[in-house]
Amino acid sequence: MWEAVQLPRETDAPEETERLIQQFAEEKMQEYDGNVFFCISRRDQERRLTLRQAAQACRLSARDGRAMCTAFSAQKLAERPGRDVLFVDPAMQSYLGEYLDICPAGTRHVLIYCRRKGNGPSPRMSAFMDFWVERGVDIWDLNDQ
Repeated sequence: MWEAVQLPRETDAPEETERLIQQFAEEKMQEYDGNVFFCISRRDQERRLTLRQAAQACRLSARDGRAMCTAFSAQKLAERPGRDVLFVDPAMQSYLGEYLDICPAGTRHVLIYCRRKGNGPSPRMSAFMDFWVERGVDIWDLNDQ
């Protein structure tokens, strides 16, 4: 499933938009029993902070996926207790494929995708989104909000 996110109300205030996105992310993290993945530009520090705060509110810790794949094999990461919340990017696709293959079947994972700051549509990003769809991971697309 790939769904576009519609915030409950329009706002011109950036801090209000971030608050609404944090609230949305918290709801999604509670709705899914599997891992949470954030595909956000590394340059979008404001959105990264918003999603880190959402994870903290759910008593989870959002980690840099690149650092995690350097520190742990896909097998070791999948064996860690609890749920993982990872910031991911297309360069990690092979590792993520291995990781998702090891995760228990029937678990519902979610990807929250933000197109801002150079993270928008491109052939590389389209292939990365296809990867998630093929693996049955639900995608919630924040567009460029």
